[in-house]
Amino acid sequence: MRIKSILFEIFETFFVSLVVLLIINTFIGAIEQVWGASMEPAFYTGERILVEKISKGLLKFNRGEVVIINAPSTNGKHYIKRIVGLPGDIVKIYDCSVYILRDGNKYKLDEPYIPSEECTRGGNEIRNGRSIRIQTDQYMVLGDNRDNSVDSRVFGFLTKDDIVGRVVFRFWPLSRLSFIS
Repeated sequence: MRIKSILFEIFETFFVSLVVLLIINTFIGAIEQVWGASMEPAFYTGERILVEKISKGLLKFNRGEVVIINAPSTNGKHYIKRIVGLPGDIVKIYDCSVYILRDGNKYKLDEPYIPSEECTRGGNEIRNGRSIRIQTDQYMVLGDNRDNSVDSRVFGFLTKDDIVGRVVFRFWPLSRLSFIS
């Protein structure tokens, strides 16, 4: 009888722990691993990051934030990208840069996170030299390593539902331990 009771308690503990972890991973936060060169030099393959999901429904996304997305046509594969265009922006990729027209003000996007020699070129969806308006609840995301990134230039704008959450912390490797702002 005692063995039966112990086995039941082990099963119960395992089951409750599994449910709690599932709830945390689905609604609160998740651990992701970076794959690919699309965000170099900010993030490298093999780095482990913490993705926060709660504020997605509470706060607006800001230009420059690093997010995890469900890229279209990738069967749920997650990509790490940076938000560069917000709802209501008119964006134009021209002369190796991103230009924004918002509230009557036109400016070249200041991107201190990419190397100065990096050239932003258009793609299939966002063509070079053409202005395009970002609709309500849509975002433009780009990788920092523009020559090696599949991003909005290829698959178009994303909705808020395509964004999994904000990258808030890098915890591996320990030498690059940092909060992400």
